[in-house]
Amino acid sequence: MGRRAFMCQLAALAAVAGTAASSSGGALTGSVNTMTPSGTNDGMVVSARARGLVFGCGINGPGLLDSALLAAHVQESGMCVPIGQGAWAQTHPGPTTWDFAVLDRMWEWAQSAGLPMRGTHLVWHSNMPAWFASNVTPANATQCMRDHIFAFMGRYKGQFHSWNPVNEAVFPADGRLDGLRHTRWLQLLGPQYIAQAFTFAAQADPSATLVYNEFGIEEDSTAAARKRHFTLQLLQNLKQQGVPIHALGMQSHIASNSVINATKLTAFMNAVAALGLKIFITELDVKDQTLASDLALRDAAVAEQYHSFLTTVLAHPAVNTVIIWGLSDRRTWLSGQAPRNDGLPVRVLPLDDQLQRKPAWTAITNALSRR
Repeated sequence: MGRRAFMCQLAALAAVAGTAASSSGGALTGSVNTMTPSGTNDGMVVSARARGLVFGCGINGPGLLDSALLAAHVQESGMCVPIGQGAWAQTHPGPTTWDFAVLDRMWEWAQSAGLPMRGTHLVWHSNMPAWFASNVTPANATQCMRDHIFAFMGRYKGQFHSWNPVNEAVFPADGRLDGLRHTRWLQLLGPQYIAQAFTFAAQADPSATLVYNEFGIEEDSTAAARKRHFTLQLLQNLKQQGVPIHALGMQSHIASNSVINATKLTAFMNAVAALGLKIFITELDVKDQTLASDLALRDAAVAEQYHSFLTTVLAHPAVNTVIIWGLSDRRTWLSGQAPRNDGLPVRVLPLDDQLQRKPAWTAITNALSRR
């Protein structure tokens, strides 16, 4: 399912929930729940905890209506990670209005399940509301960003595991000498918008772990090498400015045939760690669109890529968090983003569409267990 379809489904979920949009950023009551979920005795999270890792699986809004999937999350995942939630178009639909209906529902479920919850993107070029272009100018852009971040983070202050103040700001193909993506934020405020977003996030919640999140930096390719170069340059600049940043998020949407060069990727992670930053694997999944239709062969190839990639990154001491971008094939964005040409359903996550464990589950668990 593509991002646009996700947005439509999430809007429908809010209507089903019957929760009115909130025009205030008042904080919810509660605190971070770190207890071990009841019933979790052999899920992936058990292996992760034994290794000292934070481990979670993403869930989208419609998944909150799937009781069987929710039960599987409690068994397998150690953290609630929103998928397709948090963009301005959803949370800030009008210049002075906010709507946290689906995120509130997700937070309430996470609390009931005994799971901590991760925050979402605060500043991102994608999924911006229609009012932004006509209302935000260079004169008021800084205040607009600050208001959004304070309203959003203030609502969940002290309660979320981590946040992405800025998502996907590097895009060398746009041709800038600094490798930054041409976005409306860049046009309005210049490159400093990234530092401003992190600074506002730290002010809004001084206890928050702040992550710069980026995609396309894992593979052994010219494009990925350029992305690593400019991402590292951005991180170095932020640290030199004293910007409050705590980790790099490597999204890790990889294909079954992606080549991961352990030497090059480790050198990059070494450079990130030398800045005093942790490394999160934030959105890991493995595409199967180019694989043969045979289920056994397909499952084996996907599993091998999970194991190979995780074995490489988990060998680095800076990696302390792993998030799989979904749990079951019944709800994965890759169904729409990277469908198979033969029309067969994708099989890209640890559990199949019937919530049965696949070779990918075994591969992830073995990598977490150093096997």
